[in-house]
Amino acid sequence: MNLRRVDRRHVLAALAVLTAFGLLARFAVLGGRVFHWDEARVGYWTLRYLETGVWEYRPIVHGPVLFHVNAFLFETVGTSDAVARSVVALVGGLLPLAAYLFRSRLSNYEVIFFGLILAVEPVLLYYGRFMRNDVLAAGFALVALGFVLRFIDTRREWNLYAAVPGLVLALGTKEIALVYVGVWLGALLLLLDHRLFVAREEGRTWLAVTEPLVKRLVRGLKRYRWPIGLALGEFLFLVVLLFAPRPDLYQALAAPSKLPGVVHAATVESARALFGQWIAGGHEHSYVAFLGEALLTTATVSLPLVSFAVFGFLADRYTGDRPRDLVSFAFYTGITIYLLYPAITDISAPWSLVHAFVPLAIPAAVGLRVLLDWGLDAWDTEDWIGIALVAIVLLSVVGQVGFTAYDTSYRAPQDDDNPLVQYGQPAGDLRPTLTDIDAVVQANTGTDVVFYGDHFGVADESVADQYPANSNWLNRLPLAWYLERSGATTASATSPNELPEDPPVVIARVEHYGELADHLEGYESRTYELTSHGTETVVFLDPAALDNPRT
Repeated sequence: MNLRRVDRRHVLAALAVLTAFGLLARFAVLGGRVFHWDEARVGYWTLRYLETGVWEYRPIVHGPVLFHVNAFLFETVGTSDAVARSVVALVGGLLPLAAYLFRSRLSNYEVIFFGLILAVEPVLLYYGRFMRNDVLAAGFALVALGFVLRFIDTRREWNLYAAVPGLVLALGTKEIALVYVGVWLGALLLLLDHRLFVAREEGRTWLAVTEPLVKRLVRGLKRYRWPIGLALGEFLFLVVLLFAPRPDLYQALAAPSKLPGVVHAATVESARALFGQWIAGGHEHSYVAFLGEALLTTATVSLPLVSFAVFGFLADRYTGDRPRDLVSFAFYTGITIYLLYPAITDISAPWSLVHAFVPLAIPAAVGLRVLLDWGLDAWDTEDWIGIALVAIVLLSVVGQVGFTAYDTSYRAPQDDDNPLVQYGQPAGDLRPTLTDIDAVVQANTGTDVVFYGDHFGVADESVADQYPANSNWLNRLPLAWYLERSGATTASATSPNELPEDPPVVIARVEHYGELADHLEGYESRTYELTSHGTETVVFLDPAALDNPRT
């Protein structure tokens, strides 16, 4: 095959292979890592939603998509860490196919490289195996953008209708979708600046540039007013379908008079809640510190992606007749989100990089294509030094990306020295103890687990988990997810005298070890970190309950 001539069939075949690899990489040992604090919080409330049938939009835990999809999966497939993460793994694994939507704006090799980056980039891989909304939001937004471009390039209306679900799903996973829209508009203004700059060099006025653009926009809006109106109706319908409180939505279907209230709750009230939490709520922190942590993580994990993105952007901007709109647009979008996210987030976490890296994958793909062109030119002219240099760069990048992806996602997915591990990730392997607790719970009657001390204790176990949850109950995460799955009955105690007789399991901070060890003589004790560090917790297990579960 002539490497310089790659047709669409080769592109599709390559993307299919990359998608298969991406899915395999994300689903392999998907349940191996113990749940992160944030995964456990959303997972727990999904179990409660499944049990009660009651759900309403709470922006602190982001959009409804994971709740609705995972409630269905838990009911039909079962509850496990792997099942809870499966929708994120599926979407993340399928992302390379989204690269094909950009085929009219990128070369064939650039489409393939775009898909390759989406499949193997370490940050996208790690958080594609994580029950969070970031990969979902970035992926759905990418699909929406791709279909909008297909509509612009082909004028086929079905692309417009296909873009709407992508945008709604992005919004329905995480509120960052609103930021995407604002950043996209800003990137479009920068593209307009491109044209104004060129016009000045050519001696044309700014009106000569803007007037035709405005006329084209007006003609387009007029010509496609009905499809656009239909798309807006589709948008509203899907927003209500996702954000409407349950079971209110189902009750409104049986009693249409309730429908206006449900629509109001899904739209106006959801917007107010979003504004109150993420815009008016305020998140005071050091921007410099958060940005510094993002830069350090990028340098450690994703330097090849960012380097090739900068290189691809500059190569596209300063070679050829003119910069391509998509490449510049994607670079502006990625860099803006990268610099903006530390200002708008409430905590510093590596998952924020997902939102910048997905758009930056486009100029990075361009950079890889330029490097490939250099290599092919060197091959044609038998420039062995050039061939060697290109080969060294490619092998270095492949080695670094492969090692980093393996190390962060498989070898040490919850170690404190893993740069992608956020503070809420338990450092140790709790699974053997969780398995033992589950076995005890299934056979025991009465109280199964006692949480000891002021750090974990709550006044009323029956309401401690209700939103907004008691802070001491939140300290139990991620254990609360596993105990709820097991159907455990929990209790609190603040002194040894409050402990029930021979409790099967007692959980406390490690500073209570001495007083509990004296009272729980003969119990087996195991110590873990419930976060990446600083939360040493001891689990006491009654050997009699383990060896001969009581009924």
